[in-house]
Amino acid sequence: MNQSESSLCRVFLVDDDLLVLDDLRELIAWEAEGFEIIGTAGNGEQALAQLAQTPADLVFVDIEMPRLNGLDFIRRLRQIDPQVQTLLLTAFSRFDYAREAVSLGVYNYILKHELTAEVLLENLRGMREQRKQRKAASYLDEQTRFRQLLWGNDEGALDSASEPFASHKGIGLVCLRHLPSLDELSHPADTLSTDVFLASVQQALLPLRKIRSFLVFPQSAQELWFAVEVDQPGDSVPYEFCTALREALENKLTPAGFFVSPIAPDRQELRRLYRLMNQRQTQLFYFAPGRITLLHECPVFDPFDAADWEVRLTQTDTLAALRPVLSAFLDALAQHRPPLPQVLLAIKLMLQKLQKMLPAAVLADDNFSQWKTISTFQELNAFVHRWLPALETQAQTSRKTSFMLNYLQEHCADENVLDDLSQTLQMNREYLSKLLKKETGQTLAQTLLELRLQKAMRLLKQNDLKIYEVAQRCGFHSSQYFAIVFYKKYHVYPSDILKEPYA
Repeated sequence: MNQSESSLCRVFLVDDDLLVLDDLRELIAWEAEGFEIIGTAGNGEQALAQLAQTPADLVFVDIEMPRLNGLDFIRRLRQIDPQVQTLLLTAFSRFDYAREAVSLGVYNYILKHELTAEVLLENLRGMREQRKQRKAASYLDEQTRFRQLLWGNDEGALDSASEPFASHKGIGLVCLRHLPSLDELSHPADTLSTDVFLASVQQALLPLRKIRSFLVFPQSAQELWFAVEVDQPGDSVPYEFCTALREALENKLTPAGFFVSPIAPDRQELRRLYRLMNQRQTQLFYFAPGRITLLHECPVFDPFDAADWEVRLTQTDTLAALRPVLSAFLDALAQHRPPLPQVLLAIKLMLQKLQKMLPAAVLADDNFSQWKTISTFQELNAFVHRWLPALETQAQTSRKTSFMLNYLQEHCADENVLDDLSQTLQMNREYLSKLLKKETGQTLAQTLLELRLQKAMRLLKQNDLKIYEVAQRCGFHSSQYFAIVFYKKYHVYPSDILKEPYA
């Protein structure tokens, strides 16, 4: 997952005195303390415009400013972002300011001449902790309300004006799901925590809350559910909400899939849709990342025998058989869309088999370990098909290699065996020698000598031929040369083989 959100607490400074802004920047080592200044402004109007585009966690603001004083600024800021933490700075100690600051929920009211590094850090840390607690309480409240939407206070029907459905025509469900890579699925402990997942999207949700009422429910470390209010029965609000969410999250959370339900007019239908979406959300693996998928696009799972495919992939041990098996397996996945956890082992067996069958030289030219980053079927299909041409080339090469080895084995005693092989395959000796070395690590000449010596060893152990006769039958015209290369290979002379205990 690509987490672009910073872990630093985001601070915005507002003061019409540039010297004060400079002093605040220099007073502490902000980033070393876990904070970052994301912007500054010389007046409230300018600050509101910037904060509408780039939300902050904490805002420090002067009270006495032209155009818009600090107190009025905070009132308007609350309309943009109710969760933001604020702190007032002032050069004057006035009780009415302090009283109004308390009524606005300001964290603290500090006189500028009393602001030291210690005071600043104490307030920053306190504001950060308070914000964290409020966010946790807010998410807990939303989770409670989300469960109430599904189940109510009991299993009965909606019958109270206080129920979430009472004020509108229905609810649409949206599921935002991080699409885990194959490596993440293999090592679940390495996936993101729920807190990190929420942190990745929380800033993107702020502008959406201004235009639509919704609840957020973090179902797991990789799933966020949204219950979106709908005013009209045929409304397309859930899809539009999902589109806005995708745009807000662009480059912040990747790869991700979006799953949208039809509108539920009552709790019974909402429960049914929620169950269906939970059952079928793993089908998002079969759609392009970032795509908004509707529930009806994910039908009931077709029967799929993953165990049978595991056996077929395990038992496929030739290049000629592997390619059709890989293609058939990918076609079956595309057709049936089985749950990813059900076929994860078969997918890994396929990749292991592919890697084993490909020559090391081909694998060295490209990074086969990129399979670990695959998070969608589209990526898996493209990855495997990228290697199939190399697999076909390897199969053709292996057939030539097998023919050459068999031919040399059968004709190793022939004087012109290498020229005859070249004519038979209609390829020059240099090319054949390079091809054989790529496959076996030995040239034609080295392979021929190896086969001749192996044949010589077999004949000598029969103990019914003289050494010169063995040499001739194995393609050696000189008994002396035969003895030298034989000793170099086996560290004994041919004559030793004819004696005990070798014979």
